[in-house]
Amino acid sequence: MASHFITPTLQALAKYPSRPLFKQYVPQNGSPSWVSISYETFLHDLERSAAYFVETLPALGLKQNDVVGLWITGVKYSDLAHIYGLARAGYVPEVLNAKITIPIIRDLFAKTGGRALIFEPTFASSVGNDFELPTLPIPELNSLSTPSSALPPLPDVAPTDRGLIFHTSGTTSGIPKPIPETHRWINSHAQVLWPRTWQCYTDGRPLILNNIGSFANIGSAVAIAYLSWSGHCMVQTSKSDFEVDEFLAMLKEGLNALFLYAPWFSKLLNIAKRDANVLAALQGLSQIIYTGAALNPEDEIWATEQGIPVTAMYATTETAIAMVTPFAEKGILPAMRLIEGLDYKFIPTRGLEASDLDRDSEHRVQGGQLFDLFLPAEADNCPHESVRNRPDGHITGDLFEEVKPGLYCFRGRNDDWIRTGKHFSFCDTKSIEDHVLTSCADLIRNCVVVGHYKPGVVLFVEPTKDINSPEDEAALKSAILERISAFNARLIIHERVNTLSQIVSVPSGSLPRTTEKGNIRRKAVEEDHSAILDEIYAGLEI
Repeated sequence: MASHFITPTLQALAKYPSRPLFKQYVPQNGSPSWVSISYETFLHDLERSAAYFVETLPALGLKQNDVVGLWITGVKYSDLAHIYGLARAGYVPEVLNAKITIPIIRDLFAKTGGRALIFEPTFASSVGNDFELPTLPIPELNSLSTPSSALPPLPDVAPTDRGLIFHTSGTTSGIPKPIPETHRWINSHAQVLWPRTWQCYTDGRPLILNNIGSFANIGSAVAIAYLSWSGHCMVQTSKSDFEVDEFLAMLKEGLNALFLYAPWFSKLLNIAKRDANVLAALQGLSQIIYTGAALNPEDEIWATEQGIPVTAMYATTETAIAMVTPFAEKGILPAMRLIEGLDYKFIPTRGLEASDLDRDSEHRVQGGQLFDLFLPAEADNCPHESVRNRPDGHITGDLFEEVKPGLYCFRGRNDDWIRTGKHFSFCDTKSIEDHVLTSCADLIRNCVVVGHYKPGVVLFVEPTKDINSPEDEAALKSAILERISAFNARLIIHERVNTLSQIVSVPSGSLPRTTEKGNIRRKAVEEDHSAILDEIYAGLEI
């Protein structure tokens, strides 16, 4: 494989000039509608973008292989063209989503070495005039000219050099974690992992599938690399949790495969149980892949019984796709196998019991050994060295149980990250707890953040002083909110403790703890206080 990831991408784009690569969502009179963009058009657009950056960025003091921030809406076709155009110009795009703020961009650049910021023009007022590095608004594609001469050669890169930079969906101490994707990683994703994941792709018929989220996030942004390599097409949705009428309209656009996060797929299955047209539509697809979480067992059984061609997939921003349900093995959801040819292995997890898992995972375990998934450093999609958490590779932090030889089921996380918010994004509970304990040391003795697979987070606190009245409790909560306000503002919305109702005061020492270390047991807190939590979640708007 060529070292720079854009080289095989360009070669692949040129193979299918007349095929549709992207169907842009352009609603007509309030109804779903799309405009097709061919492989040839996209290639032309990215080359025009590249030519613009080749001309403008050196004048700002930048050179090839510099990291350049690209702050985008994540919903425009042009966002994709500019990500790949910036890469073709020889730079390393650090893709920034619309929720990130200028102070956070400064912090991210300090970690990644970002040298300039190219921003969506509607963000101009946020950028202001005091950003320390060069800034440039993203040009409109239709304003760019066709290159009058050949683009310069791509820079020399090593397979393990950074090709693109994305970020985690949650933050650590108010800063998303940068996740560089190496050239080796992107090429492996496009040419090995993707074709082996979509197992219905056996007759050469192009897949036409939906995007999964914003183009500022890795799942959709890297799409061009894997779509072009296989000759596939992506249909843009109006939002991640698109409505049923949009799903049915996409079928008329040729949609023949579906790529969804588990929560929305579960909602779609519930609709299909009542709507024969939706059920027939799901049954008629070539393959449906869900990811991000497990379905509830009832949905898994029902989907299998109805002949819906569904497979589970395990992937992370750090590792790309690692596991998928074998398409030919029926009735085994949510079990998955490692993708053939990957140099991974499972290693036993030590010091963790099933009772330490979240409620759903504990319910599912069958009494077997729990395993960590380990990627050695030499694996093609082992994360960049700045991300690895082992000297010889990387452990994902997710737990698995072998339910049959070679078949593994996801069994939750082994650390302090939970999934929360509208799209069940990651949230680093420990960083929030540490800040609360530091800023409110005179007010509380201990605390814990809960909210796994819930609309938002709730903070439980044990006060240093007795609470004798509702007024005392309200005063305590108000003081906590005031002290964490600056930190809170830096968090992504699903991580924030914004209201008094998201703080629960309990007597000192009453939160359940582990016997050996005395750590607060997050899952047990959720179970012990389920009634009050249900009431909080019912009134929570994120």
